[in-house]
Amino acid sequence: MHETSLVRSLMAQVGHLVAANGGGVVRQVRVQVGPLACVEPALVTSAWNQLRGEAALDGAALEIEEVPLVAHCRTCKIEFEPVRFCFRCPRCGGTQTEAVSGDGVMLDSIVLDDAEEGAAV
Repeated sequence: MHETSLVRSLMAQVGHLVAANGGGVVRQVRVQVGPLACVEPALVTSAWNQLRGEAALDGAALEIEEVPLVAHCRTCKIEFEPVRFCFRCPRCGGTQTEAVSGDGVMLDSIVLDDAEEGAAV
């Protein structure tokens, strides 16, 4: 299950960001997952729940936002949602297109409680 290694990498990224910003207690981690990410959100959540104790994220909730696949046509400059993963531009029929969102997993935000004050950061 590659979701486990994905979650380990996500937890390491969260740890680096928290340390770089002076520490605190992580309350929530929000990620965006697109249809081309090749991950199952339920398995990501399961791996998170199993591993969060190892990464000092015991109280941290994981929120997954599933985002749509969006492509950009380099010819006519429009953005569109590919239908059945067909990347041909619906306006000009061009094939010079590229995914601009929905093709991966992205850390969106982290909610922290300040370790000293207990206030959300």
